Amino acid sequence: AENGAEYLAPDVDRFFSAGERKIPGTHSLQAGLTSLVEREPRVLGKPSSFIMDMLERERGPIARTATLMIGDSYETDMKFGFNCGVATALVLTGNAKKGDVAGFERKPDYVLDNISGIL
Repeated sequence: AENGAEYLAPDVDRFFSAGERKIPGTHSLQAGLTSLVEREPRVLGKPSSFIMDMLERERGPIARTATLMIGDSYETDMKFGFNCGVATALVLTGNAKKGDVAGFERKPDYVLDNISGIL
Protein backbone atom coordinates (compact mmCIF):
# COMPACT_ATOMS: atom_id res chain seq x y z
CA ALA A 1 0.00 0.00 0.00
CA GLU A 2 2.98 2.24 -0.47
CA ASN A 3 3.30 4.74 -3.31
CA GLY A 4 -0.44 5.35 -3.46
CA ALA A 5 -1.60 1.76 -3.85
CA GLU A 6 -5.10 1.20 -2.57
CA TYR A 7 -5.41 -1.11 0.44
CA LEU A 8 -8.62 -3.17 0.13
CA ALA A 9 -10.21 -5.75 2.42
CA PRO A 10 -13.13 -8.09 1.73
CA ASP A 11 -14.72 -7.82 5.19
CA VAL A 12 -14.08 -7.27 8.91
CA ASP A 13 -14.94 -10.74 10.25
CA ARG A 14 -12.79 -11.35 13.33
CA PHE A 15 -13.73 -15.03 13.49
CA PHE A 16 -16.14 -17.67 12.26
CA SER A 17 -17.88 -20.15 14.51
CA ALA A 18 -17.45 -23.84 13.78
CA GLY A 19 -19.49 -25.56 16.46
CA GLU A 20 -17.81 -24.63 19.73
CA ARG A 21 -14.60 -23.53 18.01
CA LYS A 22 -13.64 -20.15 16.61
CA ILE A 23 -11.70 -19.94 13.34
CA PRO A 24 -9.80 -16.72 12.53
CA GLY A 25 -11.62 -14.52 10.04
CA THR A 26 -10.28 -12.14 7.42
CA HIS A 27 -9.89 -9.24 9.87
CA SER A 28 -7.69 -11.38 12.11
CA LEU A 29 -5.52 -12.33 9.17
CA GLN A 30 -5.19 -8.78 7.79
CA ALA A 31 -4.31 -7.22 11.17
CA GLY A 32 -0.58 -7.68 10.55
CA LEU A 33 -0.76 -5.95 7.18
CA THR A 34 -2.83 -3.11 8.62
CA SER A 35 -0.19 -2.61 11.29
CA LEU A 36 2.59 -2.65 8.70
CA VAL A 37 1.05 -0.06 6.36
CA GLU A 38 -0.26 2.03 9.29
CA ARG A 39 -3.71 2.66 7.84
CA GLU A 40 -7.08 0.96 7.66
CA PRO A 41 -8.18 -0.76 4.45
CA ARG A 42 -11.17 0.23 2.37
CA VAL A 43 -13.69 -2.51 3.15
CA LEU A 44 -15.62 -3.74 0.12
CA GLY A 45 -17.77 -6.34 1.86
CA LYS A 46 -19.92 -6.29 4.97
CA PRO A 47 -20.45 -4.05 6.91
CA SER A 48 -19.67 -1.52 4.16
CA SER A 49 -22.59 -0.49 1.96
CA PHE A 50 -20.25 -0.71 -1.08
CA ILE A 51 -21.88 -3.87 -2.49
CA MET A 52 -25.45 -2.58 -2.02
CA ASP A 53 -24.55 0.75 -3.62
CA MET A 54 -22.83 -0.98 -6.55
CA LEU A 55 -25.81 -3.29 -7.04
CA GLU A 56 -28.16 -0.30 -7.18
CA ARG A 57 -25.95 1.46 -9.72
CA GLU A 58 -25.95 -1.61 -11.95
CA ARG A 59 -29.52 -2.93 -11.44
CA GLY A 60 -31.53 0.08 -10.37
CA PRO A 61 -33.15 1.07 -7.08
CA ILE A 62 -33.60 -1.51 -4.34
CA ALA A 63 -36.71 -1.21 -2.16
CA ARG A 64 -34.72 -0.89 1.05
CA THR A 65 -37.87 -0.55 3.18
CA ALA A 66 -38.90 -4.01 1.91
CA THR A 67 -35.44 -5.59 2.36
CA LEU A 68 -34.31 -7.70 5.31
CA MET A 69 -30.67 -8.48 6.11
CA ILE A 70 -30.47 -11.86 7.85
CA GLY A 71 -27.25 -12.94 9.50
CA ASP A 72 -25.54 -14.42 12.54
CA SER A 73 -22.88 -11.74 13.05
CA TYR A 74 -23.58 -8.37 14.63
CA GLU A 75 -20.27 -6.86 13.53
CA THR A 76 -20.73 -7.63 9.84
CA ASP A 77 -24.30 -8.66 9.00
CA MET A 78 -26.27 -6.35 11.29
CA LYS A 79 -23.98 -3.37 10.74
CA PHE A 80 -24.31 -3.97 6.98
CA GLY A 81 -28.08 -3.74 7.37
CA PHE A 82 -27.80 -0.57 9.45
CA ASN A 83 -25.38 1.02 6.93
CA CYS A 84 -27.68 0.15 4.03
CA GLY A 85 -30.88 1.34 5.71
CA VAL A 86 -32.61 -2.06 5.69
CA ALA A 87 -34.33 -4.06 8.43
CA THR A 88 -32.14 -6.57 10.27
CA ALA A 89 -32.66 -10.05 11.70
CA LEU A 90 -29.97 -11.53 13.90
CA VAL A 91 -30.01 -15.33 14.03
CA LEU A 92 -28.42 -16.75 17.20
CA THR A 93 -26.92 -19.82 15.52
CA GLY A 94 -23.46 -18.43 14.84
CA ASN A 95 -21.22 -15.73 16.28
CA ALA A 96 -23.83 -13.83 18.30
CA LYS A 97 -25.38 -15.24 21.45
CA LYS A 98 -28.57 -14.14 23.23
CA GLY A 99 -26.57 -12.57 26.08
CA ASP A 100 -24.68 -10.36 23.61
CA VAL A 101 -27.76 -8.47 22.42
CA ALA A 102 -28.13 -6.29 25.54
CA GLY A 103 -24.64 -4.86 24.96
CA PHE A 104 -25.17 -3.90 21.32
CA GLU A 105 -25.06 -0.15 20.66
CA ARG A 106 -27.95 -0.56 18.23
CA LYS A 107 -30.42 -3.42 18.40
CA PRO A 108 -31.39 -5.54 15.39
CA ASP A 109 -35.04 -5.29 14.36
CA TYR A 110 -35.49 -9.02 15.03
CA VAL A 111 -33.53 -11.50 17.14
CA LEU A 112 -34.22 -15.15 16.30
CA ASP A 113 -33.09 -18.39 17.92
CA ASN A 114 -32.82 -19.98 14.47
CA ILE A 115 -33.68 -19.30 10.86
CA SER A 116 -37.08 -21.00 11.13
CA GLY A 117 -38.20 -17.91 13.07
CA ILE A 118 -38.31 -16.04 9.73
CA LEU A 119 -41.05 -18.26 8.31
